[in-house]
Amino acid sequence: MRVLPPTPAAWRGTPVARLTTALPDLLLSAGFLITWIAPLTLDEKAVSYFLLVMLLEFLIVHSAGFMGSVVLHRPLATGFKVRALAGLGGFYLLFAAGFALGFRAWWPIWTILGLTLNRILIVLLGEIPDGKERQSIQKGWAASTLFYVVLALLTVLLPVPALGVTAQVIDLQAFTSTGLWVDEPQRVLAFGFLYFLATGASELVSHRWLPDASIPSAAPSVGVSS
Repeated sequence: MRVLPPTPAAWRGTPVARLTTALPDLLLSAGFLITWIAPLTLDEKAVSYFLLVMLLEFLIVHSAGFMGSVVLHRPLATGFKVRALAGLGGFYLLFAAGFALGFRAWWPIWTILGLTLNRILIVLLGEIPDGKERQSIQKGWAASTLFYVVLALLTVLLPVPALGVTAQVIDLQAFTSTGLWVDEPQRVLAFGFLYFLATGASELVSHRWLPDASIPSAAPSVGVSS
């Protein structure tokens, strides 16, 4: 789910707005594809960087469900929502810190902090989604979750060509862990390429391919009242 800062009413829902939302995903998809075909084009360790992106994306997809429930739950006071989002952000920050230590990089922490701040800004500025905007956020979360689960399974179970990912390229990554994505990183590159492409394409059409009946009319209760 991608939740953007408040924008003028005339801007929301326009083709330009949809393209702006989808563009980062489409660019990431292109980066995964380029690295899959020619792994040294962007950086000699680009394979390991993109593997970390997909691990972080799992946190983002997972956190979006909980954070979206807080933002969309109208009975909760704004102050409580800010505290709840900050607490959830801190919880996911612990996971990001673990990734940062494992990959010897600090940008996972800044990524999670930026995501959390993005959620809090929406609450602070009073832009609580309603009507179609509210449903669009719920559809975005449903779409990204579906894409992540289905495409992760497909790229694990089906044969995936190595293309440019050779043994020499894998050695350059200096992986410190083991697993299928480490042994055959072309799988995570294919996964990222398809996932971000599907997410971007879905955002271009405002997730209209998902039937409205499949999305609950209200966010799930978090069990707290103001």
